[in-house]
Amino acid sequence: MFKLTVYKKVNMSRNFFLLILVFLLVLVGGKIIMAHEKITTYKEAMQLYNSGNLRAAEKKFRAAKLNVAVTDHNQDINQKLSILSPIREVIDDLDEKAAGYYKQNDLDKLVDMYDRWQESRKKWVSGTVIQKQMYEEMVAFTKLDHDMLGYFSEIKQTNLAKLQNYSPKSSAEEEEVFNSLNQVPAEYFGGDTKKTKEIQTSFRTYYSGKMNKLTAANAPVVDITVEGERQFGMLAKFSIDSRWLTDTLDSHLVKVLSAALTKKDYSTFAEQANTVKRLSASMGAARVFPFIEKSKADLLANANKLVASNKFADAISIYEALRPLENTDQLLTNANIAWDKYEPIRVLQRLYPGKEFPHFVNAKNKWGADSVIAAISKDGGIYLGKLKGEEAMVVTEGSLQGSPTISKLTFQSNLGQSDYPVIYIEAKSSERKHRYIAYEVRANSMGKILDVEADNLTIEAKNVLLAYNPTGSGAGQLAYYEPGSDGDYQFTKIKVDYVDISVQDIAQYYGKKVRFTAYTTVNQNGGALVTLSETYNYSTNRWDKTYLLLMGQSTLMIYRDYTVIGMFTSYANITDDYGEQIRVPVFQIEKIE
Repeated sequence: MFKLTVYKKVNMSRNFFLLILVFLLVLVGGKIIMAHEKITTYKEAMQLYNSGNLRAAEKKFRAAKLNVAVTDHNQDINQKLSILSPIREVIDDLDEKAAGYYKQNDLDKLVDMYDRWQESRKKWVSGTVIQKQMYEEMVAFTKLDHDMLGYFSEIKQTNLAKLQNYSPKSSAEEEEVFNSLNQVPAEYFGGDTKKTKEIQTSFRTYYSGKMNKLTAANAPVVDITVEGERQFGMLAKFSIDSRWLTDTLDSHLVKVLSAALTKKDYSTFAEQANTVKRLSASMGAARVFPFIEKSKADLLANANKLVASNKFADAISIYEALRPLENTDQLLTNANIAWDKYEPIRVLQRLYPGKEFPHFVNAKNKWGADSVIAAISKDGGIYLGKLKGEEAMVVTEGSLQGSPTISKLTFQSNLGQSDYPVIYIEAKSSERKHRYIAYEVRANSMGKILDVEADNLTIEAKNVLLAYNPTGSGAGQLAYYEPGSDGDYQFTKIKVDYVDISVQDIAQYYGKKVRFTAYTTVNQNGGALVTLSETYNYSTNRWDKTYLLLMGQSTLMIYRDYTVIGMFTSYANITDDYGEQIRVPVFQIEKIE
């Protein structure tokens, strides 16, 4: 085994101590060097600091502080760094983060950086001279101000371009643009006033362009109104004056509504006006709203006049058209009731939809009703309908036998024995000129009270009829018809409407209907002469005669007695037995018995 000798032990101890000595010498030397370097760095930092190169000075102070070999000047170094380093660190941080947020398109955080920058600037620019100088050096070094200008200018122009290009497709996108522009600091607009004006002007131009495009294309009013509502809402949200929008819409909508009125397209007017009224809360005192109300009032007044003038269809078309704008239900009901009473055939047509009524007659305010109608259907039915108030029509039905061809249909109250409706009919007759039929309606039943065929029929008095040449009794005569015990009209007697006279007295009955018997002697002037008197004149030695000329019958023969009825109404010249012209009365024969 190896064993150390005493000599060797002593030698090893000496070497160890020599090593320690060398190490200590190195340490002392290093410290001296580092102390020298720190003092040099400090002095350089002070020179920079004193010369105003604060950013470089701050860097040297930091380097000196990192040299811990000696503590010389540490207090001064720390004091300088406490002023300069926070400014460097904040500006560096702001510059780095602002660039990152810009790349990330994070406007909110970019604005936060701007706000921090402004707070820092306010703090340091208003601080000591050294703080202000350091701040300005750092901003100049990092170009933070130029970077911020570039960031926000680009954001501003990008969003303004969206408005100019009409790229927003929704209110949300418009609001996003508005918010983005408002987040851009005012200094990049030239101040708060210019910022507000530029943003508001841009949005007004944008909205007016969208609205002008709609109005120029004469877009549907509902589209314009919806867009108007939307724009009013957005302008209010953005606190932008909307009077220009009110003026634009007011002018266009009055024009559109006026055009509909001019065309008498009242339904379109009402629909458009009802849509436009949705804007009333936003447009305030715009003239379109009083225009709508006045136009509506004028149309209703006109419709009411049409009802009063019995032009119900025109009135109802207006009431129907205005329904989107006004509750006209009661007006429509009233107009239809008035129309039914004016033309009750409408009610019958509704009650009997399968029937045709070629003949009908109306009466007003009679027989306890506001309106009464008598009608004959094409299939021979007879109907009497009564309307009172708003009650349903009460109808009485009957049947017309034989389906005669009707020429006239009226009410004839003088034919009834009581105050009941009497339906009076004139029809064609195969044996006489006319057929006269009447039905009396009582107690919801209908009965025939007259059926006479004659050449003419007149009502001489209540319940007294005079028929000329009726069939049956009284044929060829003026015959009276009066109601019997059952109310039916029957022949009662012949009417004598002439005076029986002697033909020699005819001169006394000029213009009066008479009857006489005369003997004809001569055919002359298309008639026959009757000798009225004959006297011998001794002074002239001839017979003086007076005559009556019978006219109106081509079948008169001479040397015969005729009983005639007629009227002396004129004179004529004839040639007598002596070839002389004499003037004689003319009798127009109406009838030869």
